Amino acid sequence: MTRVAAGLVILLAALMQVTWAPQLTVLGAFPNLVLVLVVVITWTRGQRAGLVSACGGGLLLDLTAPGPLGAHALALLAAAYLVGFWVRNVDPAQLVHAVIATAACTAVYSLVLIGADNLLDLPMPPLDVAAQLAVTAAAYNAILVVPALLLGRRRRVRPA
Repeated sequence: MTRVAAGLVILLAALMQVTWAPQLTVLGAFPNLVLVLVVVITWTRGQRAGLVSACGGGLLLDLTAPGPLGAHALALLAAAYLVGFWVRNVDPAQLVHAVIATAACTAVYSLVLIGADNLLDLPMPPLDVAAQLAVTAAAYNAILVVPALLLGRRRRVRPA
């Protein structure tokens, strides 16, 4: 996968996330397609590729969000860093590690966004609602990473 193709896939994931993904809610949470894609890229291509995709995908999400520029990028960078650390210390062939890493990354992503909203005094839901949404989103994204990772492996994504 070339860098241009990877950029187009991230752009497509960001557009899908802000247009039709909110219609796929489960208990109020919807899938974070960019986060799932960042996990797959980091898992299959390495931490550097994951951090680049996290930065690009995060900025695309920031452009569509009502808050300041950089919050989603920072949250995705933290998630990509965690996945990169995780995949170096486990057997990447076992999908259970990717599932757990995705759930943990979703929690980190949510915590960074909640912290940024709190720090910038932006409106946010009560903490119990935010926690319930974060847990539901973590489960949702963890389920979605399995077919995405299998597809990424099948395509034989190689390091750049």
